[in-house]
Amino acid sequence: MSGYDDQWFEEQDRILQAQEDLVAEEAQEMVDNFWSQIKARKSQNLSEGRIGCRAIHRPGGKIQILWYEKRWTGPQGNKKLFSVGIARGKRNKYPKQKFARFTTWEQELAVMFEEDFAHLRAASGAISQQRQEMRKMMVALRALGYTDGTGLLEAGSVEQSEE
Repeated sequence: MSGYDDQWFEEQDRILQAQEDLVAEEAQEMVDNFWSQIKARKSQNLSEGRIGCRAIHRPGGKIQILWYEKRWTGPQGNKKLFSVGIARGKRNKYPKQKFARFTTWEQELAVMFEEDFAHLRAASGAISQQRQEMRKMMVALRALGYTDGTGLLEAGSVEQSEE
């Protein structure tokens, strides 16, 4: 029977990090694709719309893919652009109703991208949850006296350093 092994936890963390990087890369590519479609409209002298999206990747945490509304405020000639976030709701997917105030083409574009964004949010959440569960397991095993590949230690044979 194999004993406790810190290297196993390190390897699992490397695997989860690789998966997180993959999801983050895919999310950024999709956000860039969204913006390239907006720029294509602008180059044809069409409205660039009021909707926007961004991907936020904080290593070791969930990847956020957010929608926002662009608003211009201020007096004529001195207007400033502000981004106002659109609330997502309780699930990984923004409901279609959240896009109702935008033009038809913006709604269609957002709904098309949101399908994939929801899957990426779910994948990111699963990675984060696996990390949390792995940490719980590590803490529990260490509390039982397992450390560093040496297996279960005899009671009292190791100084209690976590007091």
